[in-house]
Amino acid sequence: MTSKMNRTEFNEVIHASKDRVWDVLFHQYGDIHIHNPTMVTSNYMHGGTKGELQCVRHCEFNEKLFLDEKIVEVNGTESFKIEVVAHNLPFVKEMSAIYEVKAIGADQTALKVTSFNSFLPDFMKYIMRGQMAKSLRKHLFGLKHYAETGEIVTADNYSTLHKNHA
Repeated sequence: MTSKMNRTEFNEVIHASKDRVWDVLFHQYGDIHIHNPTMVTSNYMHGGTKGELQCVRHCEFNEKLFLDEKIVEVNGTESFKIEVVAHNLPFVKEMSAIYEVKAIGADQTALKVTSFNSFLPDFMKYIMRGQMAKSLRKHLFGLKHYAETGEIVTADNYSTLHKNHA
């Protein structure tokens, strides 16, 4: 699925152990809303209770927009790939991402997120690229802050946290 899609890469150094970052990203997969300020809620689907291969999460951005993401590939505790299996996001055709974590110190982890997407019509990639990147940067800031402090990041506290900790 990722071969003909637009590719964007983001890197973040998180001041937490690799185990902590993996736990937040993978084991708490269905609870992404606790560190992603662009989402109001998220939950596991199909009886899932933890992150694992083939589990699906339902994410809501507001009362109208949602997406469902499935873990389709796992490489130990080094990386995993997700694919969007259902959504109602305007102009978005396909989306997926690969999350890679690497310890760079006892309490430092390098996170690399590679995002893939395509749009209909195709020219919308030029219009949507900035908005998609901004949302992913908010997610990565929230993930970093939550992994480092345990403080939940929401749309309500994001601006203050970002101003004080970015």
